[in-house]
Amino acid sequence: MKKKLLLLLATVSMLCGSLATTVQAADGPYSISKLIHTPLPIEVLVNARKIAFTDARPFNENGSVLVPVRVVSDNLGGKLSLVGKNITIVKGDRTIKLTIGAKTATVNGKSLTLNAPANAVNGRTYVPLRFVSEAFGESVEWDSVNQFVWIGKKDIPKLEDVAKLVDIKPFLPYYKGVESLLDPYWTGTQATKAYVLEEKDFPFLLEGSNYYRWDLIKSVGGSTYIRSSTTQTGSMGTGLFFLSKEKRYRDRGELAGIRESIDGYRIHYYSESDITDKDNFGDTNYMNFKLSQVDYIGISSAVDTKAFPILIKNPFN
Repeated sequence: MKKKLLLLLATVSMLCGSLATTVQAADGPYSISKLIHTPLPIEVLVNARKIAFTDARPFNENGSVLVPVRVVSDNLGGKLSLVGKNITIVKGDRTIKLTIGAKTATVNGKSLTLNAPANAVNGRTYVPLRFVSEAFGESVEWDSVNQFVWIGKKDIPKLEDVAKLVDIKPFLPYYKGVESLLDPYWTGTQATKAYVLEEKDFPFLLEGSNYYRWDLIKSVGGSTYIRSSTTQTGSMGTGLFFLSKEKRYRDRGELAGIRESIDGYRIHYYSESDITDKDNFGDTNYMNFKLSQVDYIGISSAVDTKAFPILIKNPFN
């Protein structure tokens, strides 16, 4: 009877979003003041798709975001020339010229003052992103909540347009004992597919809400949480779940009382470890559970009547 009740509650959570829950952690009760808000990494999006950075990341200097020059020229379609300290980028009928260390630059021969000059860092040449983008005629918007630089269009794609729709069979071992979660509408037929995404696929639109980014955040007591930035405004927060390496389904509800509302964004928090693991399947070692033990992080939501699971490859491994 207890097992059936747990399955019913998990199914309701998937359909309606998890109720904000209070869970046990080493830090004691949760509060915003106990979370350490370290700066998020800056992301650059061109037409709502993230630019991939590897070893050289964007950084902020005097209120200007600087990025590797080859990244910006390649993604905005410019032809780049580097001669000593002189940088020339040509796109169509526009020619931009900058000099490393100089506070002025030219666009088609017209001199302009920069908030931050081009710079050389660890052998890489960085240029002010807004200046170059706007010189090419692109709109630029700084999103301080998400630390996003939006370039061009902001049409965020639907989840179905960026996710891979794959066979459910490889994921069935994770659902052993909770198979009913694959049939949340009680149709008598389990889901046959799953949506699979990666971190690079953020942001995306799901059921009318934008999902911008996931990040890890620490508390003063050392516990780890997932920080999720969305526009999801429902009073019942959307839950997450972990598909862990030991082939187990671990539910994670939004933490109670610490949701943030900032300039139209909603910031939700989810715990790494949760006492519900002890309640659901007797994991007495639940406090030591780590995100490194997770293969996929799922969103407890249904995008259509088929209710295919929504799974993101763990970006925190």
